Amino acid sequence: MIDRGKQLQRRNREQVPRRILAVCIVVLLTLGLLDQSFPPPAPPPFSTQVFDRDGELLGAFLSDDDKWRLRTRLDHLPPEMITAVLQKEDRWFSLHPGVNVPAVLRALYTNLIAGERVSGASTITMQVARMLEPDDRTYAIKLREMIRALQLERRYSKREILELYVSLLPMGGNIEGVASASWIYFQRPPARLSLAQCAALAVLPNDPNLLRLDRSADPLQRRTREWLRRFRDRGVFPASVVNTAMEETFTVARNAPPLRAPHYCQRVRRRSGGDLRRTTIDAAVQDAAERLLANHVQRVVVDGVSNGAVLVIRNDGMDVAAYCGSADYDDAMRHGQVDGIGAVRSPGSTLKPFLYARAFEDGSLTPLRRLADIPTDFGGYTPENFDTEFRGEVTVEEALLQSLNIPAVRELARQGAGPFVSWLARLGFRDIAERREHLGLSLILGGCGATLEELTRAFSILARDGRLSPLRFETDDLLDAGQQMLSVSAAFLITDILSKHERPDIPLELLAQSRLPEIAWKTGTSYGKRDAWAIGWNARYTIGVWMGNFNGEGAPHLSGAVMAVPLLVDLFNAIDTEGKTLGITRPREVRQREVCVRSGMLPSPQCAETVQDWYIVGTSSRAQCHLMQLFHVDAARSLHYCMECLPDSGTEEVWYPVYAAELALWFAENGVGIPRPPPHNPACTARFSGEGPSILSPSADYTYYLERGTEQEILLHAASPAGTGKHYWYVDGTLYVEAEAGERVFFRPSASSHRITCMDDAGRKQTVPLRIVYY
Repeated sequence: MIDRGKQLQRRNREQVPRRILAVCIVVLLTLGLLDQSFPPPAPPPFSTQVFDRDGELLGAFLSDDDKWRLRTRLDHLPPEMITAVLQKEDRWFSLHPGVNVPAVLRALYTNLIAGERVSGASTITMQVARMLEPDDRTYAIKLREMIRALQLERRYSKREILELYVSLLPMGGNIEGVASASWIYFQRPPARLSLAQCAALAVLPNDPNLLRLDRSADPLQRRTREWLRRFRDRGVFPASVVNTAMEETFTVARNAPPLRAPHYCQRVRRRSGGDLRRTTIDAAVQDAAERLLANHVQRVVVDGVSNGAVLVIRNDGMDVAAYCGSADYDDAMRHGQVDGIGAVRSPGSTLKPFLYARAFEDGSLTPLRRLADIPTDFGGYTPENFDTEFRGEVTVEEALLQSLNIPAVRELARQGAGPFVSWLARLGFRDIAERREHLGLSLILGGCGATLEELTRAFSILARDGRLSPLRFETDDLLDAGQQMLSVSAAFLITDILSKHERPDIPLELLAQSRLPEIAWKTGTSYGKRDAWAIGWNARYTIGVWMGNFNGEGAPHLSGAVMAVPLLVDLFNAIDTEGKTLGITRPREVRQREVCVRSGMLPSPQCAETVQDWYIVGTSSRAQCHLMQLFHVDAARSLHYCMECLPDSGTEEVWYPVYAAELALWFAENGVGIPRPPPHNPACTARFSGEGPSILSPSADYTYYLERGTEQEILLHAASPAGTGKHYWYVDGTLYVEAEAGERVFFRPSASSHRITCMDDAGRKQTVPLRIVYY
């Protein structure tokens, strides 16, 4: 029995460690389960802070619960601030696990002896727990704070706990955290706080309602000096430094946190992300853009232009370097809070470079190719140039530099509005993409919607070898190599043309002052003179400028050249310190060749004058000029003969320029001295196929509205190839009148529909329907 009892005792002793281990495991599992089931509260929402690319605060916003609660990073604080907080609140912070047990026991003993609460022994971690879960101060709540402190220490590092502490400290009213108080009370970033200010912000949370600096400075001044003396006596800071700090005085103040680049900050705030937003804004560029825009608007406000917007992009990474949505964000009378960069407006003529770039890319045009600039009816749409003048024939380069409307609309008609609209949609024009089914030829003159952001980003492809990339608003945004929207060669040709200074959209004062930077640019003016645009670029920057009124009112002097270009020039001169060169190099595929001056095509042996023109190897058309054509004429050069009626003798061969029928007619009507072949032999009985008369009026696309009982007439007008002598007009198959080729005649209709035919003296003809509605 004795041996058996000893065995039981020995067995029990052996099982004790196992039981203790089991109990510990159960306790730990229970605590872990409780910790997971009842976690400490998450931090409250912080105010969004927007920083420039160098980490300087651009703007801050109230948190979702209407607090100025700016998250404070320890590396944004001076060492004196951290030292003051630790020395005052928790000198053993780095050593304890969240609860300072000796301090708690000492405080408990002191409170029991005193019979009241005279010491709290709260660590910084416990204070964070209390700020996350505020409640009455009782021993039960204190115990909860201890438990929460242990939980916080398990979840966060000491650095993170200290950052939470300095970010949540109550500073009076709806102000929380050192960073918030630094800006609101002292109007400076926390990194620039003085020792006195550091001490004040360490003291203020002890009684924020009494010590808040927006009500009175004296209580906080006294409490701060008291603690400065303690710091000096403890040797926390050198005595000389403390003595100097004690001489600093505070004033009653409450300032709003900074809000620079307000439209940009608002936009960044709306994007998804955290409360600390590091952006791509360059503060120096932003300040220059804001100053120049405000000054420029002040100069032109007398001309009825009250606002403007500027967007600056760094081309290398597509960083937004400056963003000015209006001239003055706080000017409510001029709608300053409207963001002009994102507002949809008519782009005027700014889209023309992209149209010609696509023609360069498909090889159909080169810079010196000739285009018609004559009155043209596009199915009822009859655009005019800005100056209401017509030039007959111009090069692509002249058409683009002078921003002529007719050549652009004719080129869009050749390419097709649908493909061009689809391309613009891929280029990022949202309004154009949404309205693509309703857009036609007028879009190239501004009959569509675009924003300054879309235009500036689109023009950046001309500086970036044809590549389109997203704008980078924040440094965390990915660098995107982009999508190839144009060939490198086409982008270069457009840039080369628009970097020339021989153009009408340069104010004379800029030329006189030699202030033009090395840039390429395009202007635009919307219908009704409501919007003035200028987009400029070089290898380093693309800058977009819009000028106008946010209420949509036009102004007599509002144009891209007069209102927007001077500001664009000032911006480049102020921002681009490396602006001595354009910085865009010619691709190897772009070379020069000899072309006919009169057509821009490869010269034939009959082309008397040639000039050098850029072309894209393997892409640009190699079609030969066919302007000069051979005619057999009589000795007086009054008639020409075809091969059917050519006499055996008495003729000579003469080369004449043969222009398109409409262009030749315009030359004749406007007295342009172009040699024309004589009429065809009227005695010839041969009939010919091929290009004949082109009826200009009436239009098959019109329905004509005539008032009953009046003698209104319809114009009959047609153009024919060179050498045509007569036009024969038929109405419903019956000869109506014989006229000279190109002569204008009139017809009084008698029914609601007719068939109009024009036949030339070579038997070629065209017929169009005429539709009439009487009212």
